[in-house]
Amino acid sequence: MIKMKYFFLLLVAFFITGCVSPIPLHEQAPDTNYNVTKKVLISVNDQRERVKEGKPEDFVGVAHATFGIPVDWHVSQVLATEEGDKEKTLADFLEHRILHGLQKQGWNVEAVKVTSGASDSEIMTLLADNQADKLMQLNINEWYFSINLNWVSAFNFDTDTLVKIYEVNDGQILEKQIAGRDVIEEKGDESPQNNVLRAYREQLVEIFSDPEVKSKLTD
Repeated sequence: MIKMKYFFLLLVAFFITGCVSPIPLHEQAPDTNYNVTKKVLISVNDQRERVKEGKPEDFVGVAHATFGIPVDWHVSQVLATEEGDKEKTLADFLEHRILHGLQKQGWNVEAVKVTSGASDSEIMTLLADNQADKLMQLNINEWYFSINLNWVSAFNFDTDTLVKIYEVNDGQILEKQIAGRDVIEEKGDESPQNNVLRAYREQLVEIFSDPEVKSKLTD
């Protein structure tokens, strides 16, 4: 049984990467149509029920390979394209892409670890200690794929992110849930890996492009 499990893992890895090179990091990272000059702290927290119920923090979804047998996806097996990615959790992976994209645009951003239950006073102290103007907290409630690797079609990408923004003088200034299901049309000349990486980027772009998020970050 164990040998069969590893066989399917290798098979899935083959289907995912294929012979197509992974897209470069700058194509995985989000960009925005605006800039923020003051310092912003970014915190990505994994709040997924799947993780609370026992899935590892690097779990990202399920692939159906030969005979339709579902195999769990993880960052290290599926999404790792850069040095250090194999050791990242999903939250770390997303945080790294966010920072890369925003810093490339000239944002002054820094990653911090803030639990979803942190008090306003703790966050105000963190902002002051880091000489930052705002903190953006992304609490990931869902971030999940289910894909069939037997043919090129479409797959579902379910996301649910609770976005909180804090300002150094006013405390919490925004709490907004951004959730939905995207149907990702696969491209025959792309690997499933690249289709997933592009979908991740588009979801992050959607979050940062939200009018309320943009307004609070640029106020």
